[in-house]
Amino acid sequence: MRTCISTAGTALLAVLITIGIAPVSAQTVPKPPPAFLKVLTPPTPAESIEAPLSAKLADKLGQVWFEAADPACRASKSLDLASYKKLARIMIVAVGDHIRQFSASVQDGPKADAQFAAEAGQGALAELRRLANDPAVKEFLVRSRKRSEIELTQTYLENIDRALLLRRVQTRQASPLATGDDVLLEIEKVSSGPLDYADAKKSRAINRFIELMGIAERALADTSNKIELLRWGPVRLMPILEGPLKENCVMKE
Repeated sequence: MRTCISTAGTALLAVLITIGIAPVSAQTVPKPPPAFLKVLTPPTPAESIEAPLSAKLADKLGQVWFEAADPACRASKSLDLASYKKLARIMIVAVGDHIRQFSASVQDGPKADAQFAAEAGQGALAELRRLANDPAVKEFLVRSRKRSEIELTQTYLENIDRALLLRRVQTRQASPLATGDDVLLEIEKVSSGPLDYADAKKSRAINRFIELMGIAERALADTSNKIELLRWGPVRLMPILEGPLKENCVMKE
């Protein structure tokens, strides 16, 4: 059962993240999002950054930027470590918000809903909503949301790292995947939470909900603008990052 849960449960999150990194020009007027996303919508960047592990990642990024900043420039502006930790939180949320806007630009909600209904059945959307109110599924969703908070924040952070690397900005990488930080063990524990719960609960409602999540994931992936997705690169985040990093002495003017 774990393999089934892992595939369906994490795939939708992965698609939501991947779809979130396409250029906003993909569609001049974004189409309505799929109706099933009202049940499966991940937390916003502002919500995600408030999670304890997300805050740890932001603090790590702030530490890296504090160390990379020009000391004389930093001193002239009275910028301390707390200033850079605050900056890191702001930048992670800004990048995340940008990614969410990108996501809307490549989704085709009507097509995704049609494919979801064709594969799962005409009553699948109502079933998904009904299952979301099941006590066991509610707990699964709570744990899934906690996982999403840290995994989304980690994704935003990794893209910030990549953008700065591509621009040859002289900073260390802050992502725990690059540094091998002990926080990875804590992330893994939170990430496995919904799967461990589903395995232990052995609930029919959870199993069916996960099956519908898998169908929704395929529908979202199949109907999104793949051409625009392939055109994207992390360096497109630099218009968000460059001004604040220069103002805070991390990048040269």
